[in-house]
Amino acid sequence: MKAKLLTATILFTVFAQFGFSQIKYGARISGGMTNITEVNDYSVARAGFQLGAMAQIPLTSSGNIWFFQPEINYSMQGELNNTRYQDGSRQKHKRFLNYLNIPLNAKLYFTDSETEFFALAGPYIGFKVGDNFEDYDAADLASFDFGLNAGIGYSINRQYEFSLRYSYGLVDQVKNDWGDKTNSNSVLNLGFAYFF
Repeated sequence: MKAKLLTATILFTVFAQFGFSQIKYGARISGGMTNITEVNDYSVARAGFQLGAMAQIPLTSSGNIWFFQPEINYSMQGELNNTRYQDGSRQKHKRFLNYLNIPLNAKLYFTDSETEFFALAGPYIGFKVGDNFEDYDAADLASFDFGLNAGIGYSINRQYEFSLRYSYGLVDQVKNDWGDKTNSNSVLNLGFAYFF
């Protein structure tokens, strides 16, 4: 209850100081390559897409450079396990995970120009909403992820934005695997965003 009250107080303070009119909303779509680090020696990256919505909230009362950009994204993640058998044959097993990720990014435009490069970084939390693992039991898979992401991009008129991002999870996604390994989500994606 205290956490909810604190969150509501912070949001109310931000909105009261900067006003709803300065908050921009947008949508982003991206494609990328993902894998799960360390889970096996025969990983093949999975191509997937991300689709999401975001808000851009100014962090200073003057200027047009620093922003807080929370997002909510549906993300296709995981990999293929290209297993090689003793007879020389290979077989690919799906290790697909789908998440609802919530990045909480700080965003910096390099100048206050309308068309400009920017950088962003911050933590994210993720909730697994689906999986298709052909060689592990679902009980061995984590349902939650937490990690860091960072990216660079280019904005055109502060409305159309292209960005390259990388995310790395800090939570072991596959329990009871061979060895004491941390199986982290790894996602590299290239995306396009539009602010309304």
